[in-house]
Amino acid sequence: MIFDINHPILLDFLEEFATTFNGNKWGHNGPYLVSRVIARLEGSGRSLDYNLTILPPEAFYPLDWIRIHRIFRKPERESESKAVEITLNELITRETYAVHLWNKRSRQLAIGEGSVMARLISEHCVICQDRYVS
Repeated sequence: MIFDINHPILLDFLEEFATTFNGNKWGHNGPYLVSRVIARLEGSGRSLDYNLTILPPEAFYPLDWIRIHRIFRKPERESESKAVEITLNELITRETYAVHLWNKRSRQLAIGEGSVMARLISEHCVICQDRYVS
């Protein structure tokens, strides 16, 4: 999220956090908090006053958490190498700004050489170097 300094929605987020905090529900104090505030603004008609641009989920979540492991696998056959190309073409579009890696699901996965993840790193990451496993 990017906001101008002192953007009024930031205060709305802080007020929502302070009044509805619940540490027992996943996402309640994060993504669902943002969704609640935005929905309230849209319902009141005030969202236009805030000059917001809300991007679709595909901009940051082009791959769901269930399939995230697939982009780490090293292709073993020609058909799997072709699948890597297809996935890259489908995954990274003009509407994609980032690929959320669902850390809880992917943190233990090794990045296989030639995998979608290895290609993303080699072609798009400015701070990464050969982070895959042969």
